[in-house]
Amino acid sequence: MSRAILPTLAAASAVLTTLALPSFNLGALAWFSLVPLLYALRRVGAYGAAILGLLFGCCLAGGIFYWLGLLAEMTVATTAVMYLGFGFFYALFGVLYNRVRHLPPVWLLVAAPALWVAVEYARSNLFFLALPWNLLAHSQHRYLAVIQISDVTGVYGLSFVLVMVNQFVSELLPHVAEHRTPSPRSARANRVTQAVLVGVMLTVVVAYGFFKLGEVEGSRRLRVAVVQANLLTHNRMSVEQQIDHRRAYDRLTREAAQARPELIIWPSSSLPGPLNSRISSILVRRLARDTGTYVLVGGAGGDKFTPARDGQLPYSNSEFLIALSGQTEGQYNKIRLTPFSEFVPLRGTVHWPGWLTTLKDSFVAGTEYTLFQIGETRFGTPICWENTFADVFRRFVRDGAHFMVSVTNEAFLGDTSGPYQTLAMNVFRAVENRVTIARAATTGVSGFISSKGEVLERVTDGRGRDLFVSGVVVRDVPLATTKTFYTLHGDVFAQSMIAVAAASLLAAFVIRKRPITATVTSVPRVPAAPVT
Repeated sequence: MSRAILPTLAAASAVLTTLALPSFNLGALAWFSLVPLLYALRRVGAYGAAILGLLFGCCLAGGIFYWLGLLAEMTVATTAVMYLGFGFFYALFGVLYNRVRHLPPVWLLVAAPALWVAVEYARSNLFFLALPWNLLAHSQHRYLAVIQISDVTGVYGLSFVLVMVNQFVSELLPHVAEHRTPSPRSARANRVTQAVLVGVMLTVVVAYGFFKLGEVEGSRRLRVAVVQANLLTHNRMSVEQQIDHRRAYDRLTREAAQARPELIIWPSSSLPGPLNSRISSILVRRLARDTGTYVLVGGAGGDKFTPARDGQLPYSNSEFLIALSGQTEGQYNKIRLTPFSEFVPLRGTVHWPGWLTTLKDSFVAGTEYTLFQIGETRFGTPICWENTFADVFRRFVRDGAHFMVSVTNEAFLGDTSGPYQTLAMNVFRAVENRVTIARAATTGVSGFISSKGEVLERVTDGRGRDLFVSGVVVRDVPLATTKTFYTLHGDVFAQSMIAVAAASLLAAFVIRKRPITATVTSVPRVPAAPVT
């Protein structure tokens, strides 16, 4: 095959992977979407592999994050920087994979997915640059039987399985297409061994999945209502705007209260001002008293332009639980703030250009994974960006949450695939920790996700639309009583794959440096002529 076609193969992999992820949701494509890329990476040097990986990453970013260019605060420069930053991780994968390509085929079958997991883990945890969005496993969020292993391995376990299958197919198809003569016995034995390993892996994954799907949830439940008002708050809202905002939430909350829930949830940033402001305070506290229901609301924990009050941060992204009496029962302050939107990374050390961020004053991050409590039931409320981080989410469950509330404001994403991508991430959070999630988003998608990853209900209009519509859904939420391996131990699988990847790179280095010993035929030694 001509090398000129290799960039086309990398781009084709990006297109197939884009189609596998939300909102196209053609998840079956992910089982072979990387085949063209892996094939191409084995046919170039390290520099060429970096270029092909970067091309794949940038094309993938353009496909799955196309909506970045539609955001008002994004410029061409910031969008290009994000695409290139995203592509860097796949350039790194390309180089590393290219370095181990000479490993024995059976070893490469494990090394390739281990390298992929290591790169995904780095992308998900690299300080303020972390972006655990659209991992390969997220393409499978609708396939309940295969995602159940996440309660042991986290999301990375499924990425490992997907890449293993891609690696096997990428080695198999070229043989079928290019070699019509019988293969050596050793080569056939290698392919059989690989097929057996892949078959065993898939059997274990699916069998475990059906076993977990057959488990019965506990009988203890809490009736919960989710409100989606399809209203946005913004700075310096007029009194009239705040009153209109209050009326909409008042109407929807009273509608939800007719089903007699024990908790009514509003989305993140649902208050038209800090809770201590007059309009917000009157609205929320009166509703809790009138409906006789706990109300969870989101807004600013204080006003950064006024002096701080006792027990309040100067300015925080917070959730408040309002009791039946109208009193504030508890407050959670967002811990993992969104970089360049809620805080400026490396402030005082790096002077970021104005086209990257115009943020002047950072929010103040919380420090405690606060659990709210209704009777004997406890729940956590990660806010917006925090729901993308599996480790942040699991800590609430590890500390005793019986179910989880995911609150978010995703209106800025518009009517795009963005909200469906975050919904897919929430599916994995539910399975990883075996908890039901009540999800409340300002403009959608709001609803309930079961502990097995099934999206049970959504707020929709009469035509089935779930974005930029208003409404309520009510459901009896099962309460979890056990903790999964993932909840207790976190990403030990991904971290072990980093060790496997490192060992594979070391082995590949040793193999390349090993001297080649040639077999030399012995010949009679001829005496040297005498020196005269």
